[in-house]
Amino acid sequence: MPNLSTARRISSIRLNDAKTIGEITKENSDFLMEQTFDHDIQAKKCYIYDFYHDDQPDKNQNMTYDNTTKTPIDAKFIINSYQSIDKDQVPYYLQFRPSQKYSFSENDDLYYYETDYHERYLADFPIGLFVDIPDDNKIYHKWLIVGREIANQFRKYLILPCDYNLTWIEKTGQNRIKRKMWGVLRNQNSYTTGKYRDHYFAHPDNQDKIWFPLNQITEKFWYNDDVNKTMRLIISAPTEHPLVWSVTKIENTKPVGIQKLTIYQDFWDEHRDYIERDENGKIIGMYADYYDSSVIPVEPSTPGEIAGINKTIIASSTNVKVGGSYKLFTIKILDEDHNDISDQYKGGEFTWKCSVENNELSDYVSWSKSGCKYNQIKMKFINDRNYLGKLLLISCDVSLNNNIIRVAENFEITV
Repeated sequence: MPNLSTARRISSIRLNDAKTIGEITKENSDFLMEQTFDHDIQAKKCYIYDFYHDDQPDKNQNMTYDNTTKTPIDAKFIINSYQSIDKDQVPYYLQFRPSQKYSFSENDDLYYYETDYHERYLADFPIGLFVDIPDDNKIYHKWLIVGREIANQFRKYLILPCDYNLTWIEKTGQNRIKRKMWGVLRNQNSYTTGKYRDHYFAHPDNQDKIWFPLNQITEKFWYNDDVNKTMRLIISAPTEHPLVWSVTKIENTKPVGIQKLTIYQDFWDEHRDYIERDENGKIIGMYADYYDSSVIPVEPSTPGEIAGINKTIIASSTNVKVGGSYKLFTIKILDEDHNDISDQYKGGEFTWKCSVENNELSDYVSWSKSGCKYNQIKMKFINDRNYLGKLLLISCDVSLNNNIIRVAENFEITV
């Protein structure tokens, strides 16, 4: 028998929205779930966010939250099946409080989901978001919300652990950008293994899948029906000869909010593909088709970079001479209407760098500001003919009032 407060609550419900005994029962269940949510051993304090609000993008565990851009959220981490060695990664479930909002207004921390995902892609919250969940040792792990379980009450969301940090080259017009993002590796439901051979060709015959959140970066994944011309990715343990894959299919509607890539095993090509290492020789990136263009891939824009700005580095010619004299480089900054607004950045900080094939050479060349304006630099290249025929990437970051403009141009190294 309900106590007095519950009876009063039932009475108020019947006078307001609830029309049936079933609706009253559901309201009471929601009320009890809300009040006892933290009493469940499955209840966790989690953090939910999209790719652009990830303040520790290189980690999939051991994240901290002292000054985070992620949004805290209460949830239950539910396990209803366990993985075996001969099966794919089983899904787990996440359940939010009954009071959790699923649409947002401008004052909400998660309002960006409305504009960037629901309005743009017709995705429903929280599909395609990352969520950090603590384990029994209070260590947080990164998961991806990949689906929803339809239910009359206490809806649950399917989540999978983010287990691979993919690096790839994004091609946007004439630009080539180095990208990196956590995804979920999945087995292909039907596939063959081994090597297919006919009278003319032999190639590995193996397929897999990898899932990502759908956003303005992953929507640029592409493929075509020619396996020799489609987009290629390196998905592998960091080895000297990593595994390379061709993208053969892309799905983004089951559900909307997740970008699913079907990949087909290809061959490593030392003339096309590139392994990036840090100063200690550790592999920090693996890029397929890195050398497919003379345009050297650049790092992505930082979150503070200004949009709608056109910028370039100009010089007297498009080449740099080995062991030659100083060459003058000038940054020009233009607005959307191509008006020169360079003078607006006179008080900014200009940081110049140069590299060849991603090898930093800034400390080996000679720089000079003698006779230069605020947006100019002189540089003399080293006298080393091993660099002949290669491209020198001159770059500069212009910082002003916590905003950044990043510009880079290639110059051919000649005699």
